[in-house]
Parts: sequence; structure tokens; C-alpha cells
Amino acid sequence: MLTSYLTMQNAILAQNVASSRMVHNSNRMLAVTSFGNSLPLKPSFSQISDSFEIQNKADETKISVLSHLIDAMESSLSKKIKRNTPKYGGIDYKA
Repeated sequence: MLTSYLTMQNAILAQNVASSRMVHNSNRMLAVTSFGNSLPLKPSFSQISDSFEIQNKADETKISVLSHLIDAMESSLSKKIKRNTPKYGGIDYKA
């Protein structure tokens, strides 16, 4: 039960890392983009925007998969807790 809990915590950490990378990439994209008609785009804009789109889609997929994995692990852990928790005097103590 401990290994599944630690695996779930690792999945949550990976999900948080992916979402923070998305925020960092968005900030980087805003730093490169020029607002207004008088300011031209920087030469590296097309390369940065392409890598931004690719990395953003990869992170979105990773977050989606990890959220489904975390939900499945939470339901599995809750079933184990319900099965392993003894009942004392008719009162059902849950962890």
C-alpha cells in the first residue's frame, strides 16, 4: 500500500512539474512577443513559438494522463483502506 501511495505522490509531482513548465513557457512566450505596431517580432520568435506549441501539447497530454492515473490510484487506495479498516463496536473508523 505504501508503494502505491508513493507512486501516486510521484505522479502528482510530475503533474505539478508539467504545469509549472507550461507557465514558464507562457512567460517566455510573452517576453518574446512584441505588442504594438511599431515593434517587430524578434528573429527567434518562430522557433520559440513552434517549440512552445509542441511542448505545450506534450505537457497537456502528460497532465491528462497523470490525472487519470492519480484518480485510479486514489480509488484503489480507498478500496484498500475500506477493506483493511476494522469495525469496532459497530462504528466504522476510516483512515
